[in-house]
Amino acid sequence: MVRYLFIFLFAFLGACSPRYAAQPEPEAVALFRTWWRVERIEGRPAEFIRGQRRDMHIILYSSRTMVGAGGCNQINGSFRHSAGVLRFGPIASTKMMCRPEVMARDRAFVAALGKARSYVIDGRRLKLYDRAGREVLRFMAVKSR
Repeated sequence: MVRYLFIFLFAFLGACSPRYAAQPEPEAVALFRTWWRVERIEGRPAEFIRGQRRDMHIILYSSRTMVGAGGCNQINGSFRHSAGVLRFGPIASTKMMCRPEVMARDRAFVAALGKARSYVIDGRRLKLYDRAGREVLRFMAVKSR
């Protein structure tokens, strides 16, 4: 009898462990001061490739300034923001040389930023759309580096 009591107690306590507890909902991700790592450019995956210096990303600040990296070059610029609208101004870039495929994607990233007209934050993802409503960039919020 005592053996069954211990088995029942062990099973009961195991079921109450944090592993089975409800996980909290992910907190809302803010547009500003978040490290947004690029996932897709014009529908194509933006995975880390050989010769790339760092993750492609942007960080937006409430002062309407943007900093980031295109994989090879550092970028910065300004943007305009209102409810659902995000438009980038001229973007400055360093002039580092990298492998041709890294340079091409770096340029494609900056060009896609220039096409952005609107945005949606969907969970931990930031999606930028062009004038016609096509997704031009998709980002994932990651912890700051």
